[in-house]
Amino acid sequence: MPDNALHQSVYADEPQFTLNALDTVILKNQWKHYSTENGDLEIPNTGNQQTASLVCDLDKDGVLDFVITERTQAPSVVWYKKQGERWERQIIEDEALRIEAGSAHLDIDGDGDQDIVFGGESRSNEVWWWENPYPDFSQSWKRYTIKKSGKNKHHDQLFGDFDGDGAQELVFWNQQAQTLFLAEIPSNPKTAEEWPIQKIYTYSTDSEMEQLGQEGYPSWKATHEHEGLAKADIDQDGIEDIIGGGRYFTFSNDSYQENIIDASYTFTRAAAGQFIEGGRPEVILVVGDGVAPMMLYEWNEGTWKRKAILEKVDNGHTLEVGDFNQDGQLDLFTAEMRFGEGNPDAKTRLLLGDGKGSFHEEVIATGFGVHEGRIADLDGDGDYDVLGKPYTWKAPRLDIWINEGAP
Repeated sequence: MPDNALHQSVYADEPQFTLNALDTVILKNQWKHYSTENGDLEIPNTGNQQTASLVCDLDKDGVLDFVITERTQAPSVVWYKKQGERWERQIIEDEALRIEAGSAHLDIDGDGDQDIVFGGESRSNEVWWWENPYPDFSQSWKRYTIKKSGKNKHHDQLFGDFDGDGAQELVFWNQQAQTLFLAEIPSNPKTAEEWPIQKIYTYSTDSEMEQLGQEGYPSWKATHEHEGLAKADIDQDGIEDIIGGGRYFTFSNDSYQENIIDASYTFTRAAAGQFIEGGRPEVILVVGDGVAPMMLYEWNEGTWKRKAILEKVDNGHTLEVGDFNQDGQLDLFTAEMRFGEGNPDAKTRLLLGDGKGSFHEEVIATGFGVHEGRIADLDGDGDYDVLGKPYTWKAPRLDIWINEGAP
């Protein structure tokens, strides 16, 4: 099964119902739990700030691998390959790097394998890509620069063909520049000091709506800070649109146009897809850091109707889309973080869609702090498994739940 068939981060962030009105489903699947806590996996490194995760098939063996970053210790980037009942850890970046949350992957150099992208955090003005050394992994991964000037902090990156020219571009937030940038891949990305970059959108810190869930946001959040990236053809013109910061951006006449979805919900995880049959794709926004609802936005004659899927999400820094129960309708994978001993009932769960905007909840695990969790076929058997990675909760740590089907 191809990479994108079981790993959609449309990515990679409602009819009137609340969590209490959701039909909670008794677990339909059995999940076998693997953890670094039990010695099932080697820890990524000894640092306690695990920032980013990424899933793709790096070695082209048909089974998805995963990559974990950490921003305080070396090695800063490692990847895990499935070997029997275990996952073998290998090093991508043996230096310490100040890597932020967010990631992307693409065959950047055109040699037939997947290369990877991560961005620098609040003490770095850089965005990097690493050249995949496939098929000889005894060679080191070479790091190249996409951006090494301007302001710091790059939370979220995304590849897509956003101008309809048949080539992939990279979009990324640069929070301290208050800007969404788009970078064109150079003809020779290995020799370019920086990629050609243009501004898509810049937000102001002087004036904006009061944010949904403002009281729950962390103290380090900058004024009006924007996050979250997803893609979908919202206006149905045949070109992928960029979704992020409570907005979507369309391309026409050689420029990008801002369209507001919800100006009161900019600091979020974002996803999009056909959750309600017919019409334009719907957009999902949920707070990544803080406490606020998960919202579904349905387009109706130029107006986005906002309704809650979950009334309260506690640091929901995981949001992905896919048909997880393979019934032909899109579902959501979401998980909550923990800081210290807080949020002891943090949930890792599926919200199974019915194609009409309603969802059924299946809880995979409770009490685990998950940040940038991923849902993908991690064992190559054709169904969805779950990768759980914390930010700081009990870090360094990894958890994997393998889907073993119905009991």
